[in-house]
Amino acid sequence: MIQTKFEQITDQSINQTLNRLHKEASSQGFTIFKGLSKGIFRPLQPVDLKDAYIAISRQQGEFVYDLLRQRQDKHIVEFGTSFGISTLYLAAAAKDNGGKVITTELLPEKCQVAANNFKEAGLEDYIDLREGDALQTLQENVAPNIDFLLLDGWNDLYLPLLRILEPKFRKGTLIYTDNASFRSARPFLNYIYSHPEKYQSQRLQDDKGGSELSEFIG
Repeated sequence: MIQTKFEQITDQSINQTLNRLHKEASSQGFTIFKGLSKGIFRPLQPVDLKDAYIAISRQQGEFVYDLLRQRQDKHIVEFGTSFGISTLYLAAAAKDNGGKVITTELLPEKCQVAANNFKEAGLEDYIDLREGDALQTLQENVAPNIDFLLLDGWNDLYLPLLRILEPKFRKGTLIYTDNASFRSARPFLNYIYSHPEKYQSQRLQDDKGGSELSEFIG
């Protein structure tokens, strides 16, 4: 696996937007608890968390940005835009590398907020934001030779999405999986681990839901 060297985002507009969003996300404890509590008596649904950021941390974002910069990745795909924090890190790297990010979000309310955040940061030209079910939005118009895939949406969809996108991977494609320690992510990880001829994988962290970095080796 690649070793990062701590490339940092220097664009002031991007950093100002990220600082605001991380501050807002850090004060959302009650909002997230309220949303998750709806899953006590019935299966949790994405709309239950329509007001919640559920974002990657600043440390995770900086790691991903650095990783993309070191690898000069250009063809980037994301599942789970939410309000766009993770997407901004991806798009900042895409801008620097001469690439673009395809990202997808189910909820129209979140799409609108995310689009405004992208514009505020000056990154809207580097992001293809697709509204709707990722199993449909990522079926078509995704170019082959994906460099990097970030999975940070509904965990149950990680494996189905992997199977959709896997034919478009190149040797060396990286997959960053957030919330990898959740039970609902287990089918995805079982698939990765049971195909050592195709994937090498390592756990990056176990706190905050855990994260996993996997490389497609062909």
